[in-house]
Amino acid sequence: MDKKKLRILMIADIVIIVALVVVMMVLKGQYNDQAQKSVKEQVDAYLTVTNGVLQEQWRSIDQYGMAFKLLYATLAGNKTEASFKSAVAAIEGDKDARVRQIAYMYSAAGVNDKAQSLISEKAGLADKFLLKSEGGVYEVACGKDCSISFTFAKGKLKSTDYKALAEYKMEDHFKLEAPAPFHFE
Repeated sequence: MDKKKLRILMIADIVIIVALVVVMMVLKGQYNDQAQKSVKEQVDAYLTVTNGVLQEQWRSIDQYGMAFKLLYATLAGNKTEASFKSAVAAIEGDKDARVRQIAYMYSAAGVNDKAQSLISEKAGLADKFLLKSEGGVYEVACGKDCSISFTFAKGKLKSTDYKALAEYKMEDHFKLEAPAPFHFE
């Protein structure tokens, strides 16, 4: 009878071990699925933040380039308000040149063409200058938290303030934080 009890105990042990292995495999699969879902959510959230910053930067570079061209055209041209307005229209209308300029800057920074294309699709270009006009004073955006001004009196350029454009540093306005440490609950 002792052999019979021993056999029953051995069979019970084997059944319990097999049941534990099955439970462990099921739990492992569930934890793996949960971990992959958690990683995907955290990576997607970081990509959303990163893409937002890159898109905002793309538009800001466009504004910066347009402001720089406008400043040059205004100071090198005949310095009249009509010439200024004509330069604004010409720069806004030359979207191909603006895209090439931004692409050149991103290429110089090591951003590949595919990534540039994706950023460009989402961000797009500014349709117009961000321009405020009050009594002969034109304030033009030259990037995030940056503006330059042109003051006209009797149709002629009186003064220009482009200090902000000369001192503008993209890295001060567009920072990407390191991704948060991974956590798994």
